Amino acid sequence: MLCCSSNKKLKEEKRVLEEIIEAKEKTIENLQASRVAVKDVIENFSNHAEVMMLIEAGESREEVSRKLGIPLNKIELIIKFDKIKKENASS
Repeated sequence: MLCCSSNKKLKEEKRVLEEIIEAKEKTIENLQASRVAVKDVIENFSNHAEVMMLIEAGESREEVSRKLGIPLNKIELIIKFDKIKKENASS
């Protein structure tokens, strides 16, 4: 009788520990994803400044794409974003 009670208690403790481990693993995954997202945002800010500096200096979109190794469609998005940002700032 004591053995069965002890087994039930151990199984319950094991279940609780597995839930804790799962929660911690999800937290770690979320933190890693956040770190990647922050890194991407930081890189995009520096890309944005470089792209706009080159465009304003008279470089073509294709030249900027080639120089910075950024796809042309991303260059286009950065330019559009900058235009919207300037329009909102002047409003």
